[in-house]
Amino acid sequence: MVVLNYFIHSALVSALHRRRLEVEQFALLSPDFSTTDLNCSNFLVLQNRALQIQISITYLSDSRFFIKDLAENINLNKSTKYDRIQLLSMLYYLGYLTIDKTLSRTGRLALKIPNLFMSKLFARCTADLRLKPSKVFSGSVLDISALQNVQDDISSFASSCTEFLSSIFTNQVLTHMSEKALNLTLFTKLDSIDAVFSEMQKSLRIVGDGENFADLVVTVNIGRNNECSCLFELKYVTKKDATEAKIQHLIDATAQVLRYESAIEFRNRQVKFYAMIFAGSDCVYCG
Repeated sequence: MVVLNYFIHSALVSALHRRRLEVEQFALLSPDFSTTDLNCSNFLVLQNRALQIQISITYLSDSRFFIKDLAENINLNKSTKYDRIQLLSMLYYLGYLTIDKTLSRTGRLALKIPNLFMSKLFARCTADLRLKPSKVFSGSVLDISALQNVQDDISSFASSCTEFLSSIFTNQVLTHMSEKALNLTLFTKLDSIDAVFSEMQKSLRIVGDGENFADLVVTVNIGRNNECSCLFELKYVTKKDATEAKIQHLIDATAQVLRYESAIEFRNRQVKFYAMIFAGSDCVYCG
C-alpha cells in the first residue's frame, strides 16, 4: 500500500509538473495568455468567496501565501471547491505561484507571485471576480471629458476618480486599499469605457534607461487628428500618513513621470503626462 501511494503521489506531481511547464511555455510565447483555457479567473471562480477575497487581498498587499506544505492529494479533474492548501498548491504546480526561498522555513512554505506577467493574471482575476460583478462598480461614472479635450487641467477627472474610489471602498467592493489596488481599480474602470484604450503597467523603452513600466496609459480620440495618450504616475498614501511633508515628498517623486517623454513607443505621438496622488480614496494632488 505504501509503495502504491508513493507511485500515485509521484504520478500526480509529474502530471502537475508537466502542466506547470505548459503554463510557463504559454507565458513566454502567448501575448494574450489570459484568454487560454488556463485562465486564472476560470480556475478561481469555483472557489468560495472568502477564499477569493483572501487571495485578492494577499495579491493587492504584495504579501506572501503561507502554508505548512504542498498538498499531496489533489483531484486534477475536480470541478468543485478546493480547500486553501489544495488551491495554493494547485496555483504553485500550475506556475501561478513560486516558492519564496527567503521567507520559507522548515514547516512553513512561503509562496509568491513570480513575475509581472503572472501578477497581471492575478490582477485580471481580482477585476473579474471582485470589481466587474459589482453594481457599485458598473454604476459609477468617470468624467473623461478633460482627457478627450486634451487639457492640462484634468481636475474634473480627478474629482470623479475620488467619488468613484470612495464608493468602491465604502461599499467594500474591495476591502484593501494600496497603490496596487488604486492602479487596478482605475484601470479596470477605464478599460470598461469603449471610447478609450487603457493599459496598466505598460512596458516602455526609455532612451538611455532601458525598459520601464508606466502605471497607467489611457489613449483617447483613437484614429482622430487629436488622438492622445495620457500617461499617469499614481501614488498612494493612507489618510493616517498623509502629512504635508509626505504629500510634498510624493509630489517631488512624481517628477519622474517626465522620464517617459523619451519613450520609443511615444515617438511621433501626442502624449500628456500626469501625476495623481491619493490619500485614501481622495485625490489630493493632480498635475
